[in-house]
Amino acid sequence: MLAVTNLQKKFAKRQALKDVSFSLAAGEIYGLLGPNGAGKTTTLKILAGLLAADGGSITIEGKPYHREQHELKKLIAYVPDQPFLYYKLSGEEHLNFYQDLYKIPYAKRKGKIDFFFKYFEFEEYRTELVENYSAGTRQKLLISQALAVEPKLLLLDEPLVSIDPLVGKKFKKYLKEVAGMGTAVLFATHILTLAQEICRRIGIIIDGRIVVQGNLEELMTLAGQSSLEEFYFKTVLDNEKPAEA
Repeated sequence: MLAVTNLQKKFAKRQALKDVSFSLAAGEIYGLLGPNGAGKTTTLKILAGLLAADGGSITIEGKPYHREQHELKKLIAYVPDQPFLYYKLSGEEHLNFYQDLYKIPYAKRKGKIDFFFKYFEFEEYRTELVENYSAGTRQKLLISQALAVEPKLLLLDEPLVSIDPLVGKKFKKYLKEVAGMGTAVLFATHILTLAQEICRRIGIIIDGRIVVQGNLEELMTLAGQSSLEEFYFKTVLDNEKPAEA
């Protein structure tokens, strides 16, 4: 579904991505883990079409991809780490607007909109302006609009920020169902227990490079670790830059 090869990105004098390579199959949930500033969000923004890469290549369903290829972008939905919403729209208007962008037929919309307001437990906010939403309710709206367009590639950047545990549990259940229907999911998170619970494979990115990736259980077994947390901390410590003299 997705292949990323030697992705690179530079901001001013900082090389944010130096060598990022990984692939996702249809129906796979891949966890992208790493410290703050390692390159997780930059990678997702390039895939979402918000940033242009400075080097490397991306293919989606075998076709070369860049931010101007609108037909391929229709296959992608993105939940960012810092939400952008139109505050003067109601929740229902927002979901309709987002589906307009993806040209979802009106006949298919109402059932989806009804479902997500009920499933993520914010039906009472349906006609209220987004500016009056709490942080958690705004996150529910972001997740709902991404899932409602039924993407083939779902990009998630810390999607459970501000989400209460009960709704978070329902989200994880639904995400597994979506993957089971063939959606590829790229999941960037700091919550290691979450990654261990839902990701089939992981990649750990440090200083703009993916330093290790593979099947979660196999990686931990090879490293002699019993939990993802232990494996992650060991990997980060082993790949830390040496202190400057």
